[in-house]
Amino acid sequence: MRRGTRRSLSAAVCLALLFCFAAQTVRADPPDREPRVALTFDDGPHPGRTKRILALLDRYSVKATFFILGCNAEYYPEPLEMAVRAGHEIEDHSFDHVTRGKTVRELEESITKTAEIIERASGRSPRYFRPPEGKCTPELDSALATLGYDAVFWTVDSRDWTGKPADAIARDVLKTVCDGDILLFHDYTCPGENTLHALEKIIPALLSRGFRFVTVEEMFARSEN
Repeated sequence: MRRGTRRSLSAAVCLALLFCFAAQTVRADPPDREPRVALTFDDGPHPGRTKRILALLDRYSVKATFFILGCNAEYYPEPLEMAVRAGHEIEDHSFDHVTRGKTVRELEESITKTAEIIERASGRSPRYFRPPEGKCTPELDSALATLGYDAVFWTVDSRDWTGKPADAIARDVLKTVCDGDILLFHDYTCPGENTLHALEKIIPALLSRGFRFVTVEEMFARSEN
């Protein structure tokens, strides 16, 4: 079971925030530590946007973590399969983005149904769950504990879902990001191509600063070592 890991994840988030504070204060990374950042996407897959984001990630050899909705994966299996083949991490975001007001049993069914889709596509069981809107309820906590999932949130919200212009998204992320951050983007609910165009600026800028893009699992593995 992974219940013990849930405590370590909280510590990992605190550690990420500590890294951020240190980076903003000292303005330098320790010479023996390569700064890392985890790029995450919620709500997909989308038949067009996800494919275009995957093409951009491939251009820069960047790996990301996709927290998918089961309902979208059922409608659009191709972009999910493309993400799997490209070596990206696929995790659970519920079946229909609805968690509040559901019973523990209903939540377990929603999470498990999505997990089965991920397993069929990737051959691996998801380990992490991102609560829709980042909100947990006692029922969701209970369901996650029973299923052995770890809840994962973020430290930098791009707010791409608000319709912000790409330049504003890129500016706000780049002035905030630091070692250990988990960045939140969306590959479905955001309007237009603002997310893609913002990432066209963000990814090369962070690479030029010496950042390495890692998956959520890799980020937490580092914090536990």
